[in-house]
Amino acid sequence: MAMIKLNLPFHAYLPNKPPTKISTPNNRSWRLLKRDRSFPQTSMATTTKPMKKTSSQHQKLKGTKDQNDFSSLLEPMDPLLRSQVIRYGEMAQACYESFDNDPYSKYCGSCKVPPKTFFQDLGMNDFGYDITSYIYSSNTSNLVPKFFTKSIHSDGPWSPSVNWIGYVAVSDDETTAKLGRRDIAIAWRGTVTKLEWYEDLMNFLKPVSAQKLASRDPKIKVMAGFLHIYTDKDQSCMYSKFSAREQLLAELARLTMIYGEKKEEISITITGHSLGSALAILSAYDIAESGLDILDNMHDIPISVMSFSGPRVGNTRFQNRLELLGVKVLRVFNVHDKVPNVPGFFLNEYTSSLARHIFDWTTWFYSHVGEELALDHTKSPFVKSKLDLPSKHNLELLLHLVDGYHGKGTEFCLSSGRDKALLNKDGDILKGEHLIPPKWFQVENKGLRRKPNGKWELPEQNGIEDHLQPEDVERHLRKLGLKV
Repeated sequence: MAMIKLNLPFHAYLPNKPPTKISTPNNRSWRLLKRDRSFPQTSMATTTKPMKKTSSQHQKLKGTKDQNDFSSLLEPMDPLLRSQVIRYGEMAQACYESFDNDPYSKYCGSCKVPPKTFFQDLGMNDFGYDITSYIYSSNTSNLVPKFFTKSIHSDGPWSPSVNWIGYVAVSDDETTAKLGRRDIAIAWRGTVTKLEWYEDLMNFLKPVSAQKLASRDPKIKVMAGFLHIYTDKDQSCMYSKFSAREQLLAELARLTMIYGEKKEEISITITGHSLGSALAILSAYDIAESGLDILDNMHDIPISVMSFSGPRVGNTRFQNRLELLGVKVLRVFNVHDKVPNVPGFFLNEYTSSLARHIFDWTTWFYSHVGEELALDHTKSPFVKSKLDLPSKHNLELLLHLVDGYHGKGTEFCLSSGRDKALLNKDGDILKGEHLIPPKWFQVENKGLRRKPNGKWELPEQNGIEDHLQPEDVERHLRKLGLKV
């Protein structure tokens, strides 16, 4: 995996959220007693935030815009922003490369590498972040059958109803010093089953409150499949005794308490590709609505989302509330990729205001959130002119396009020297003249190792000390005022 030079964080370009007056409290979380972020009753317009003054380090940048104006950063493309987009994209790519999706493995559905050596084992030496916890999701709903992978051994050591879904990482001391703040990164894994997942998940909108997420408005709805991946749990397995949501919120509560007591500046950055992008946006909403972005001293933690090739997640109410909460989203996608156009192909954010008012109550009206960075793979001289749908959706292709993008109407030119061979890492995207074979990234001998007795077997997994103990999760959730 290619490495890039560390620069200022994505949050350096974005304003923090202004405090607002306290009004009606929400009993779901004691943190919300500190500040009320009232929901607009009728307006469908996007909310714009006033800017805060930035630190002296951030004043060196070209300028800070509100969440709906990235023109000075994207047109032309700011090199610091480009480096950070690629960096968080690599975090999302790491989810694919570390996931055990081999049905012949006893551990199919788990992470192949232990957290202590996660980045090193993936060839991402000196990446600057340390894994603090893995996140698991449980398949207990009929809404998500194809997303989960499982071993052909029904009696294996790994539960067939549980999949590793992502991780939480924290910038180390050296990286924190360079960034100017302690960055808590959350990476969600996308699907590894090509694109069948959106046949299963693109079904209907469901109120977030139906799955006990904090909500000021019962009309806030998201895709039901995304919601169940985030909230389902199987208490018969130690890895899914708590939902992915509960695991994440408990870990964030623990980390923000640690660094908040040290009076460090903190940021939360969430990333994901494809289905992982949807989970990133949903979890960003949940973190902000639950008040986890507010420290005891009333200091705000900025929340940003790096979304790659993501589908629409929720309705217009969800979009408006996410923006009102101050969450910053940058949506990066290939214009030839079909996934970002679903769901809501006909009724979406581009629909007229009149149609919005008429159809917004339905279960098939969706809106994208955030600012978009639309890229075109036909602009790259390294890429084949004709690609199939999975190739157009490929994350390595998207990072290649980010590296070569300088603004609309400009010539494609790679900026960081990112290796073009990565385009064929798990696909067939690069032109044949470059002599890089398709899908060259393979595990030696498909993971089989020869034992002293001469037999070839898949090795046992060791060192999965990767999650909070159930009693710790429960303790942190109770501090947040969440029932378990």
